[in-house]
Amino acid sequence: MNKETHKFKLSIINQNYYLVEISDDIEFDIDDLKQLIIFQEELGSQFLPAIVICPPNATTNNECLNFISKNKNNPFSKADAFVLSSLSHKILANFYLKISPPERPTKFFSDEESALKWLSQFF
Repeated sequence: MNKETHKFKLSIINQNYYLVEISDDIEFDIDDLKQLIIFQEELGSQFLPAIVICPPNATTNNECLNFISKNKNNPFSKADAFVLSSLSHKILANFYLKISPPERPTKFFSDEESALKWLSQFF
């Protein structure tokens, strides 16, 4: 099962977690997050952890980071594991944790295997 736009693809993997694959060369914003939530509702409104794959040239903005950090704005995510692929992502991740600490467990990784290992505690 999956849903997608030109900016991201959402899948449910083995009914255990959401896989969010962000497209490269885009800015993921609040409207994209709202669309993601609509897709999660269409896929059954399951409360699951999520892995978010961020390609090197994808980005977001402070407004989206502040918004996504609140559970009420991302109601179907139990925990978030972000797979980062650039130095700018890592800088943004540190900024996110300090300026808008997320209300749910959140970690950043350089590979999907490590992210999945950490996320499995929330299945």
